[in-house]
Amino acid sequence: MKIKDRILSFCLVLLMIMAAAISVNKSVFGIDVANHSERQTEASVSNPVSEDENGTVVIHTKDLPGTKTGYAGPVPLDIYIVNGKITDIKALPNAETPSFFERASGLFPLWIGKTVAEADTLKVDAVSGATYSSNAIIDNVKAGLAEYEGADIHSSASVPLKIWIALVVTLAACILPLFVRNKVYHTIQMIANVIVLGFWAGQFLDYSLILKYTSSGFSMPVILVAVPMLVAAFIYPMFGHPQHYCNHICPLGSAQQLMGEISGFKFRMSPKLIKGLDWFRRILWAFLMLLLWTDCLVEWMDLELFQAFMFESASWGIIITASVFVALSTVVSRPYCRFVCPTGSLFKRSENIG
Repeated sequence: MKIKDRILSFCLVLLMIMAAAISVNKSVFGIDVANHSERQTEASVSNPVSEDENGTVVIHTKDLPGTKTGYAGPVPLDIYIVNGKITDIKALPNAETPSFFERASGLFPLWIGKTVAEADTLKVDAVSGATYSSNAIIDNVKAGLAEYEGADIHSSASVPLKIWIALVVTLAACILPLFVRNKVYHTIQMIANVIVLGFWAGQFLDYSLILKYTSSGFSMPVILVAVPMLVAAFIYPMFGHPQHYCNHICPLGSAQQLMGEISGFKFRMSPKLIKGLDWFRRILWAFLMLLLWTDCLVEWMDLELFQAFMFESASWGIIITASVFVALSTVVSRPYCRFVCPTGSLFKRSENIG
């Protein structure tokens, strides 16, 4: 395929994702398309702390430094303080999955009624099953209280060690396979992908994250790992390296590949069955894209099996299903990648191969 055709395929997929981001998150590249004028008015207010005539102070965490995004995007809060005591915390509209965010919002009463000094020293743990959303809430409350007290929170925005190590693993997977054709190296890389990118750092690409990047852009430190992954997924194929992300980086693909190398036996599927399963994947992907474009049942994005790596917050259904597919990989080569994966189907569409 000529590079011009590859670029056209990529542009088509980009338009598809932009349409989905507008439909689901009502924003694209940081522009609130649902109420752009109101967003501009809010952005022009430089003071994140306001006070009404009754003396109620409101901290708006939306644009504070040191805040943290949830799984699908920013989690802005308004924190209400009267006479140095927190009286209420309200969540502003966000793109988190409603069921997960509702569970995480159960943390709000822990701060309400406390003085700012008491809230500063309060130890709050993330909610199991909603780790990303609850960590974002905890971080944003801390940032809001620090703003109220006039503290400098810029220095706290450091990059965790696991992100640096994940970056090293990702760059190795992006670069070395272009030059190294060694089975031992390939196995080591697959193991590193599963352990570091999957279970430890939780760094991978899926639909929720791709829509988040398209809607809100990137934030530190996630951008360090996300950009190389996106380059491998969408740009590499333009230059003759198809499915580089799926074959060399994706932790779930790596887990299936490793399991496939354990067993010498492989179930022999007929060409007709393979073709039928491939058409199932295509039809499933088209249906799921239609759901995104119509903003209907978009919670399916939270059911992609990559979530199983974050086992502390993943549902048992996701963990069990992922385990079944990985076990099935011992007799069928990469079954989830080849016949189900919506994110992989998106990448294939951008390469115009499925």
